[in-house]
Amino acid sequence: MGKILNLGINSKKIFSIALGLHPPWEVERLEIEEDVNKGIKKFHITIGFRRGSKFKLPDGSQTTSYDTVERSWQHLSLFEHPCYLHCKVPRIKDKEGKVKQVAVPWARKGSGFTLLFEAYAMT
Repeated sequence: MGKILNLGINSKKIFSIALGLHPPWEVERLEIEEDVNKGIKKFHITIGFRRGSKFKLPDGSQTTSYDTVERSWQHLSLFEHPCYLHCKVPRIKDKEGKVKQVAVPWARKGSGFTLLFEAYAMT
């Protein structure tokens, strides 16, 4: 994709706070994609969760991830450059054995935009 920035623990915490993330969600990586010919930069923030994290089922009980599915969302621009969030979203099995994707706190189900991007676009 692009140049991977080496984020220390403090930088990861700052981006996690800025995005409003709470455990088990955390920033894993920040990349800057640069097209020198066009003078465009894009930020790519990868969000993850700790292995073994528990996720809520509709009945309130908790379970670990069954598998994951890769998703991406357009976020508000960062320093006037487009920004995208990427995450391997966990999927869980409910009591009946049906596989369901976990709801992420930064976007509506099925949306390709973050909640903040949608709110800004509406204003």
